[in-house]
Amino acid sequence: MAENKTRFIIVGFDGLRPDCIRDDMPTLSAFIDESHRWNHYLATFPTETYVNHPTIFSGFRPNRHGVIANAYFNRKVQSKDAVFMGNSVPSIETHDAVSNVIEIPTLGDRLGAAGKTLRVLCANSEGSTRLQHIHADHYEGHLNCCVHNISATLPLCERESLQKRWGNGVALKFPDYDGTQLLTDIFFEYELPRGLGDVTILWIGEPDHSSHEFGILDERTCQARRHADQAFERILNWWKAEGKDNNVQLAVISDHGHGVVASHYDLKEKLISNGWKVFSRTDLQAGKPVSDCDLVIVGDYTLGLWLTTANEKNLIRLRDELMAIDEVGMLFSQPKPQATADEVEGKVPGTFSESLIFSDHERGPDIRVTMRNNPQTGKLIMGPSLEIGTGNHGGLLPQEINSVLAMQGSCFKASTLVHEEPAGHDDFALTVMTLMGLMNTDQALEPIPQARMLSEAIEETEIQPAREEVLCLKEGNFEQYIHRVHFANRIYVTEGARAGDCTITALNQSE
Repeated sequence: MAENKTRFIIVGFDGLRPDCIRDDMPTLSAFIDESHRWNHYLATFPTETYVNHPTIFSGFRPNRHGVIANAYFNRKVQSKDAVFMGNSVPSIETHDAVSNVIEIPTLGDRLGAAGKTLRVLCANSEGSTRLQHIHADHYEGHLNCCVHNISATLPLCERESLQKRWGNGVALKFPDYDGTQLLTDIFFEYELPRGLGDVTILWIGEPDHSSHEFGILDERTCQARRHADQAFERILNWWKAEGKDNNVQLAVISDHGHGVVASHYDLKEKLISNGWKVFSRTDLQAGKPVSDCDLVIVGDYTLGLWLTTANEKNLIRLRDELMAIDEVGMLFSQPKPQATADEVEGKVPGTFSESLIFSDHERGPDIRVTMRNNPQTGKLIMGPSLEIGTGNHGGLLPQEINSVLAMQGSCFKASTLVHEEPAGHDDFALTVMTLMGLMNTDQALEPIPQARMLSEAIEETEIQPAREEVLCLKEGNFEQYIHRVHFANRIYVTEGARAGDCTITALNQSE
């Protein structure tokens, strides 16, 4: 590489829990030991992929970027496509045409405006890939490619070039050995020979794919982690030999962790039995008009409920019925009109304000539900879409929130590698964008992220004290709590759950 300008390679391991690295991923483990790493690196709520990717690659939390769930009902879309599906490029394009899916400039936009490049290779779904750089066709030299569906690649010239050599990519199988392999091959056989982009994202879909399919500790998932580690070893060896001394920074990251599915509960059927006319995504896709139902429900662990008539009577009735269900964990609603930032209670009395967890948005549901879970065991309840014993995420278990971040390179100081300061995806994004020279106030696109620089890895800084708080809310016998940490003028959510003794045996059983 002739130029010695600052570049980044970001290697993502989807759904990787920090406590699942040591036994199966020796190369990654060694890299982390030698890198700046954060022991309290935290995903944002809901801890879902299509929510956290826009945060990682924009520097804004969901209340600003607008992707408030993997899937959500959008009242502005008046058709059978009214439910946004983050795994679907056609759904993303449909909703983006009505109201920008990502409402703020992303990393790719900022790089493009500065005449720099972002190139994405991803082994997640085509939708997940698109949300990492939704405007890749707007800028020369950019790339957005899902190895499981190369026909969705942006821009068209890149799509045609990749298809000539690799067709439409590889089908998703479990474990996703083929996806991990093809992503790595394209990086070495296509990206490096033509010249490394300014920022390159190599997003590996494991161990998330296998965790959902088999379980976090299943041997097949362990093998998926080992295979992903071998792919990372190829990338790391290249970086040590050629990239490190040429001002290429290397970051490894995961977007969220996983809990374990302990039992099933069908909330839609329960609400129907209580007398509500409830439509799901499939009902709307079948052509049933929203006007024919009382509420729309989307999700099966963290769920959104949108009432067609959201008056006080219906909201209180729905709240009371939800609070009477043992399997329901936490309840949230949008902030009250003119509410202050620290207002605990949401618009619906007895529910937490979504502003406390930075997920409040006009697209948000009238009531958001997280099914019951247990922070001690990491077990959770959800609908029947995943098997008992498999992994899932979306709530506020620490096992879901705690994520991975480690960085090495010439931009980072050589001392004090272990950081106990809390940090989040928005902080990582701001740090990358600042080091790439994208945040000069006279040139930066507006708005500017309000995240914090991870300066503890860049310069000698005085460690600031952190303040922990527990917010509690009780309505009758229904009690819930949220743990938060205040640090450097930022607030981080570390845990949330329904309080009180849980009598659901499946949630209390240890592995």
